[in-house]
Amino acid sequence: MFKLFGLFMGALVLATLGSCMKDNDYEEVPVAVVTMVNGFVSSNGVRYAADNNYIQPQGYNPLFYQEYGYFRLFPGSRRIRVYNDTNEVLTDDSYTFKENTYYTSFIYGWQDDIQHLLTEDKLLDNLGDKSAFRFLHLSPSEGLVNVYLNNTETPLYTDRAYEGNDEEAAEEENENITFVPQNSGKHTLIVTNADGETLKEREYTFEAGRHYTLILIGDGSMARPLYLGIVPQY
Repeated sequence: MFKLFGLFMGALVLATLGSCMKDNDYEEVPVAVVTMVNGFVSSNGVRYAADNNYIQPQGYNPLFYQEYGYFRLFPGSRRIRVYNDTNEVLTDDSYTFKENTYYTSFIYGWQDDIQHLLTEDKLLDNLGDKSAFRFLHLSPSEGLVNVYLNNTETPLYTDRAYEGNDEEAAEEENENITFVPQNSGKHTLIVTNADGETLKEREYTFEAGRHYTLILIGDGSMARPLYLGIVPQY
């Protein structure tokens, strides 16, 4: 069975869109595609709603902690709400979505520190035999962290702060959401704290031509230990 972040995957959610069918001809409707990533520590699962339509309807599994899923939207201004597992609103904001554009919604934080980051994803052309990575520090319990590739002599990202520390930063000013090319294949990712102590390690095989988001989530507790999530996207 396919796994998400090392856990069993729930149903892949795709919002159904209308299309035109005439004389057996199919006309594809331009849409925006949104990846949802749940790193919110203080709920077992979340539900998304676009305008007044639930992406995960009541009676179906929510997007569980550590999972991801996808949905599609018509372009334009859309009200995006995220609810916790007791149907309380976590975030409620409006965004303008463009056709034929990819986005990622990260819900993260803990307790009253509820964070929502929506990124417009700029994909890299002509990756060839390389992959594309980005890393987001979404763990509210950790200070500055570093990410290394295969050994601590090869840093990928250094002195990364918790993304929720800078709530006023505009998305276009956040360099952390940018994908950068890296060698594909099997690698070991190592996350350390500012003192050089290893927090997490994970081995993963990255496919050539794919884009990946690496995330650190959890609060270091027994219930929500730190987790290095890898989201294969495009």
